[in-house]
Amino acid sequence: MLTIELYFGLNFLLLIISFLFYYSRVKEINLSFLKFIIPLLIFFLILNFILNINFYIPSSISKTPDKTILVVISQFLLFISAALYIITLTYKNEDIIDLKPPSFLKSRKGCIQLGKVIDNNYKKHKFFLSLEDLEKHMFVCGSTGTGKSNFVQNFLINFEKKHRIPFLLVEFKGEYTFLKNYINDLKILKPGENFSINIFNPEGSNPEIHAERIFDILKSGQFLEESTEYSPQMQKVLVDILGAVCKNKKYQTWEGFFKACDLYLDKKQKKIPMLAQTLISIKNRIRRFSIGPLKIIFSNKYQYNIKELFERDIIIDLSSIIRLGGEKEDALFFLNMILKYLWDENLTMGAHNYNGIKHLTIVEDAQYFAPKDLTKQSKISTYLEDIALLQRGTGECLISIATRPQVSEEILANCGVLVIFKNHMEKEFQCQLLNLDEKNEHYLSILEKGQCLIRTNSVKRPFLLSIPYRERKINEFILDEMNNPNILKKPSYKFSFNRPIKQN
Repeated sequence: MLTIELYFGLNFLLLIISFLFYYSRVKEINLSFLKFIIPLLIFFLILNFILNINFYIPSSISKTPDKTILVVISQFLLFISAALYIITLTYKNEDIIDLKPPSFLKSRKGCIQLGKVIDNNYKKHKFFLSLEDLEKHMFVCGSTGTGKSNFVQNFLINFEKKHRIPFLLVEFKGEYTFLKNYINDLKILKPGENFSINIFNPEGSNPEIHAERIFDILKSGQFLEESTEYSPQMQKVLVDILGAVCKNKKYQTWEGFFKACDLYLDKKQKKIPMLAQTLISIKNRIRRFSIGPLKIIFSNKYQYNIKELFERDIIIDLSSIIRLGGEKEDALFFLNMILKYLWDENLTMGAHNYNGIKHLTIVEDAQYFAPKDLTKQSKISTYLEDIALLQRGTGECLISIATRPQVSEEILANCGVLVIFKNHMEKEFQCQLLNLDEKNEHYLSILEKGQCLIRTNSVKRPFLLSIPYRERKINEFILDEMNNPNILKKPSYKFSFNRPIKQN
């Protein structure tokens, strides 16, 4: 039994706690533990009052009017506290995203931790993504600074804890270099600084097909314009020369390419009209790669076995191309050449022995590399589109990241996991991707930083997820390794395409 003074004091304390709980709900402060403390305290006070009612309301009320008044005030405070608690529970903030989260058991079906499920503005249990959902590719979208990169960084760290599957990440900003602190085997490559490729080396594929694909990549990067009067002839001449260069190792340099041009002129000038002018036009269009500052990117200086890129954890920082004087089109050409080799590798392995994901390809700023209208403009698809459409069965998983959903429809149509951060543009289209009712499209604009809406194949309806912030720290060891020109000569422990690589 509580004394009347103590009973009054506890009721007064309950009222303060109830007001605090209400304030936290309005201001979206996480004090969810009060949700359980308040009803327990209310139950205790009511039970104490009922069991000791003769003490709190004695028959001789007139003899103790001061204590009786204190009891009445206490009951009034208890009533207000209970009413305020109920009001708080039913309070609906306009900025609350009201989506039904997956159950605890359903959230635990996967093994890759993504973040915590949010229900009615409160963080609940953790959500784990399954490999089965990831097999169907992933698309991450959101405005700058909303948490896209942080999401992918957390994903890769947690993915590496569970799976020995290599990944290739392509970015422009150097936001992922700190991952070396968490992924020991990670290699950070900068084209022209510690990495280069020889585009003329077919790496085991058919040289003539390789030559055709180089031309297609140049065309998709708008280096060869459809409107030029030499376009049909240029295609034949350039593909013929590229085929000759790719077949013969002694010609697989830019010097060899120009020598092959001269030999082709000597051999075909009587058969092909205006051949000299066509060759001049070709040389002018590719000179940025052959004699300019970008020449080092496509040289043998930092050349390694290209297939090793797909057997290790690799980050390719394309910002080095911009620093060398290149442009977006140059980065597109470089990436498409890398993806061309990846395409060949996957086709070589085929889908007959498919056993789940064997390799991840992650592309930041995908809207630059596979824009929505590129196919309509150039009548040719990019390798990103082809990987999304055709190579899931070979064990390749594509993760595309963009600030807006202005990427190829082939990529969006073949995504099993959709992650949308705060975004004010094209909300109706993003609602369609998420399977979100149009009446809730405002949810996309009220997401907090680090919050996202996510839909997977195993969870049909979208739900709200909170992603933990990962601090980015780059130490001297990471910087030294990034500047190491022999970075790929160190052996790796990774497995790719069922082929092991030696460990240190």
